Amino acid sequence: HGWGGEYPKTQISWGKQLEITNADGEMAVWFLDSLDKAEHLILVDPRATRLVARAELWLRIRPGTDAALALGMLNVIINEGLYDKEFVEKWTYGFEKLRERVQDYPPEKVAEITWIPKDKIIAAARIFAKEKPGCIQIGESLEAGNNSVQTLRAIVCLMAVTGNIERPGSMINWVPPDTGPME
Repeated sequence: HGWGGEYPKTQISWGKQLEITNADGEMAVWFLDSLDKAEHLILVDPRATRLVARAELWLRIRPGTDAALALGMLNVIINEGLYDKEFVEKWTYGFEKLRERVQDYPPEKVAEITWIPKDKIIAAARIFAKEKPGCIQIGESLEAGNNSVQTLRAIVCLMAVTGNIERPGSMINWVPPDTGPME
């Protein structure tokens, strides 16, 4: 949301509806303001939420198949060499096992599982990997599902392999400066 001096170039709203739920009070305001500066918005939601008109891509997902989508996007990013090699080498563990695992989730198979067209899965993966910095807003619906731990794990892997963790404009743990919070 602009912390660290940079706004996300690409945002994924994954089952979130932050513009309605307003999680953590001011988050919706920051999110909507940041969309004015973002170049790409990808919406992952089975329903046409208010954001669908603003989204470059709407991935109308079959409910409960979010982990497969994340693994399919990872398949594209890894197999096309779009991952952040330096970040992966320095900050991740188990990348070779992840590379192996995502081979079971080619875009064609993921399209059948999720009901999202293959070309949209590939486009979303390429945008998130190339158009950085990027962030993913994860919704409560993903945290409350039967497969939530593995779903969230796959989405965090998306952030990690693209180097979108702890960098301005990406997913960061923001610590207020000594001068106080941003206004």
